[in-house]
Amino acid sequence: MELKFVNESQYEKDIHLYSQRNFLQSSFEGNKMQHDGWNILYIEGIENGKVQIIGMLCTKPLMKIYKYAYIPRGLLINDYSYFEAFIEKLKRYLKSKGYIYLETDPYVLLRQRDKNGDVVENGIQNQKIVDTYEKCSFHHLPLKQGYDMSKQCRWMSVLNLKGKTKEEVFKDFIPKTRNNIKNTIKNNLKIRPLQKDELHILTDIVKMSSEKQHFEALPLSYYEEQYDYFKNHAQAYYVYLDVKDYAKQIQEEIKQEESVIEESNANLKQNPYSKNSKNRLKVATMHLEALHKREVEAKKIQGEYKEELPLAAAMYITYGIEKVYLMSGSNDTYKSFRGPYALQWYMIQKAIDEHLDYYNFYGISGLFHPGDEGYGVFDFKRGFNAQVVELVGNFILPIHPILFKLYNRLRHII
Repeated sequence: MELKFVNESQYEKDIHLYSQRNFLQSSFEGNKMQHDGWNILYIEGIENGKVQIIGMLCTKPLMKIYKYAYIPRGLLINDYSYFEAFIEKLKRYLKSKGYIYLETDPYVLLRQRDKNGDVVENGIQNQKIVDTYEKCSFHHLPLKQGYDMSKQCRWMSVLNLKGKTKEEVFKDFIPKTRNNIKNTIKNNLKIRPLQKDELHILTDIVKMSSEKQHFEALPLSYYEEQYDYFKNHAQAYYVYLDVKDYAKQIQEEIKQEESVIEESNANLKQNPYSKNSKNRLKVATMHLEALHKREVEAKKIQGEYKEELPLAAAMYITYGIEKVYLMSGSNDTYKSFRGPYALQWYMIQKAIDEHLDYYNFYGISGLFHPGDEGYGVFDFKRGFNAQVVELVGNFILPIHPILFKLYNRLRHII
């Protein structure tokens, strides 16, 4: 087994051989991390002239004269029989360069779960991979539920699109989700991509959500960096209500219902016992009352927003075989328009058009009962038939055991 260091272009070429690659393993993320102060090395394990293992080694100073290493989302591995030899080579290199420890969080399923979070009986499980890491002296950090902002997400919701049509995917949504999507179509919500100089729209909407849900919103620079480093792999989308079109649509619907009422009353004069005319009159009158309420709301919206009512926005990363729903926000004041549903369905259809295998709703808390932390987010994503994905978690490999033991006493890493 040869430990080889390659340049960025060679790494990006070789990593494309792995369909399961994650955007956090890409050289795009590497360049972004380098901008944020990391040193980036691209490593490969070569056996019999073939690349068997590949990864991105990110390093930072630790305690001034020592170093810390991190491999985002783990190594990509063809054959785990080469893993032990590769890790031994990597350990020798890291020790010679003054590293105290290595951390990694493989993009590997721990055990298969269904959309409700329950473990699938006789489903896929990768305990053998965990055992392989531990055999190579990695410490497996305790598996936790709940959000941990210091780590990459271990729990995700993922929609499998492989071999499915848009109609089949839509049919698998729960009735509430389907109805909400139909309502967004009825209200003619508009969706468009945001250019880099429009990303303030996304940050403003995320800020609305952060104030309501009590989380810290990321700055505009975060989203701008995604555009800068991921290029055409990153794109934000924006859902809004065209205020003038909405007001015009309501007026047209009012005229239609008034016409039905007038026609029904005329029919009832000729035939006072017509059940059909009575039912049409009753339904049209109810619809008209609802439309007048919407008319008042539309005038209020026009007074406040003039042209566009922002409803939701999100940042997406498309890489490998999946589209990742990275970060989002919505206008809770006008949640009745169901902006997030319109955006999700639009992007799911886009992922199908792009022949992607997965639409990754990304992070959830891993807690699945009403009242639990993050339950609402999980339940929203579950409505789209997204399955719960539980990853294997974080591993730490001490490189210099004595120094790591001292450092661990200070920081309580494991």
